[in-house]
Amino acid sequence: MTAPGQTLGTYDDADDIDDTTAYARPDNLEMPWQRLNPRIVLAALLRALVRLVPAALGWLLFNTDNDIARYTVYALAALAVLSPLNQALTYLKVRYRLLGNELQHTTGLLVRKSHRVPVHRIRAVDITAPLSSRLLGLVVLQVGTGGNSYTGDGTVALPGLPRAVALQMRSALLRAAGPEVTSSIDPHLEDGDADIVQHLQWRWIVYSMLGGWLIGGPLTVIGSVFGMVSLVGGEGWVGERLSGFIDRVPWGAWAGATLVLAVVIGAVAGAVVFAEAWWGYRLVRESGDRFQATRGLLTTRSFTADQERLRGVTVSQSPAMRLLRGARITPVMTGVTLQQTMTETAALAPTTTRDVAIRLANTLLGRPVLDDTVGSPWGSLIAHPRAARRRAIARYLIAIAVLAALVGTGVTARWWPAGLLTIPALLVPLGVIAGAGYYRALGHLLQEEYLYLRRGFFSRRTDVLQVRGINGAHVSQSLIQRMLGLASITVTTAAGEQGYTGMDLALPDATALAAALTGERLESGASTST
Repeated sequence: MTAPGQTLGTYDDADDIDDTTAYARPDNLEMPWQRLNPRIVLAALLRALVRLVPAALGWLLFNTDNDIARYTVYALAALAVLSPLNQALTYLKVRYRLLGNELQHTTGLLVRKSHRVPVHRIRAVDITAPLSSRLLGLVVLQVGTGGNSYTGDGTVALPGLPRAVALQMRSALLRAAGPEVTSSIDPHLEDGDADIVQHLQWRWIVYSMLGGWLIGGPLTVIGSVFGMVSLVGGEGWVGERLSGFIDRVPWGAWAGATLVLAVVIGAVAGAVVFAEAWWGYRLVRESGDRFQATRGLLTTRSFTADQERLRGVTVSQSPAMRLLRGARITPVMTGVTLQQTMTETAALAPTTTRDVAIRLANTLLGRPVLDDTVGSPWGSLIAHPRAARRRAIARYLIAIAVLAALVGTGVTARWWPAGLLTIPALLVPLGVIAGAGYYRALGHLLQEEYLYLRRGFFSRRTDVLQVRGINGAHVSQSLIQRMLGLASITVTTAAGEQGYTGMDLALPDATALAAALTGERLESGASTST
């Protein structure tokens, strides 16, 4: 047996054991050296062809004589050959095995490197199934120890395992690693004993259609189409027809049609993204108070949350969601990596109706922590001083004033028409309304085992945190807050975002809250400061 990072000269004679018999005894962690499945080469070929076909069709349809377009297709064709070859090398150079209480993983042909992961250090066992792999009966098993997910430190990824082998390996690792491990499972694996907490309701798709994709969808689609057309040399052809259309149509009609088209594209993009991400969604309760969310159409995703690792929930609502009585819950949980947070692979539910979000939050935490108004079941949150309203309104008006100054500069320099100055003027009432709404949302409450913090207007959020998970509190004041007698409090925890802020409390309330949260734990490192 080699030390971590030591190069290996040869492998055991049992390199080519059949992968379907490697786990004849699931309780046994002894397993000889294994290769990945050779079908990963075919999966790579499928992915490369998917990239090649659109470019080839664009080249043929727009301009077969354009050199840039032709060389682009040649490059993608070369990629269609090189990608499977690279996966063939991966098949030859990657080995893995379970030996004792270690997962051993080796890479390299001439110089082989060995990585040894003690089972007790494993913090995540994830199984995903991209469409190209799933068509060939393969999944990706990723084992992490909580290291840097972007550099790959502390992570072992096995991208070509048969589904049965990956699931058996997951079960063995979870039994050996203990209950503190996040886990995933193939969403298509049926579990007759699981208690279904929530399944997909297609009416939720409206929240995605009216969400961020309403703006981001048109930008993404138009940018992607323009990039593809430019890549194959068809931008001139498209530009001529677009300019001819604009010349023939009145400006008002063209602007109105563009707005309608943008809204339609955004709504359709939101619907497509929702359908791909949440197809087949269900949330089940497994034994041992584990909750498992499975979803995905083209790429299957799964995430498991242990109730012992939950430290609260965050409920988010935009103005449109509040109008449509929708909400999004995010678990505040230990062991979730930055990559999982950024890519939403740790999501347990999409944006749902408010009643479903409240019920899921109460179910996840094992007791009622939210009422029908997304507030505390013990009563209303404590309102913040009226000075907080003045500060909120002033903050929006200052932003509008900065915009007015920029527009005024452009108008003075005759870069833009003077009519644009009406935009900041029209935004002033909206700024006052937004500031007043922000103030009405402010609130906090420390009740029994939970701390409630609420803030925001355009993105209102309510953080519900277990006091047992809070390890510190920091009270701070800006210059304006000192003048108004206000303060902000940030509580720290090892879970979720690791820092949660309550804005614009009265200074005595902020210091008293910090003392109540940390007074019993000052000796263990919690801090209160102003």
